[in-house]
Amino acid sequence: MTEPQQAAHDGVPDSVAAWEERYAGTGDAIWSGNPNEALVAAVGSLPAGSVLDVGCGEGADAIWLAAHGWDVTGIDLSQTAVDRAAEAAGAKGITASFEVADVSSWCPAGSNSGEEHPHRGGYDLVIGCFLHTRLPDTREELVGRSAEHVAPDGRLLLISHAQMPPWAKNHDEELGHGLGHHHERVSPNGDFALLIGGSPARWEIELGELRTREVEGPDGKPSEIDDSVLLAHRITD
Repeated sequence: MTEPQQAAHDGVPDSVAAWEERYAGTGDAIWSGNPNEALVAAVGSLPAGSVLDVGCGEGADAIWLAAHGWDVTGIDLSQTAVDRAAEAAGAKGITASFEVADVSSWCPAGSNSGEEHPHRGGYDLVIGCFLHTRLPDTREELVGRSAEHVAPDGRLLLISHAQMPPWAKNHDEELGHGLGHHHERVSPNGDFALLIGGSPARWEIELGELRTREVEGPDGKPSEIDDSVLLAHRITD
């Protein structure tokens, strides 16, 4: 997960600090360590190439991709998340690159801030799983920033909450994350509309679907929730 890097605005805490607080607030991993099932289903048949994981978190998706032959770069706003991702990859003997970075201003380590990242517009696949926006930024801007890194004939995969579980808002407040997420109802067609509105490239939908998965609430009770899955193909001119 990721969100635009910015200072506090209208009472919203600084995004880097908020995400770092969430990850560093516990000594244990906050995610399962398993790859997203929708990602596995969507890209499992694609030929391996270079992939950018935007908002890689603790690296489960990136590690799965690297284990299946992809040349993986994962970026996240949280240093703790990136450290955990690198540690998890190393423990499994997996080679992947992880950096603390914001997708909107990312430059390679050791380069001048004004230089273009060598892979900008050069990744065969860019993934964004459960990306979060924060007012005043819009989801269209975030989708467009991610799409900038997709190479011609490459793909953008967006996996998003099509609906939020009823406990989500209170659960964040109880845990004191202070993230102030701006949740928007997401659908594959809606994300595709944002993509073509925020990217000058030409795109087509390769996969657009809602996937139902089982989740467990903070009270331990099982439930189901729908995720939006969009795999968009960048058309070459």
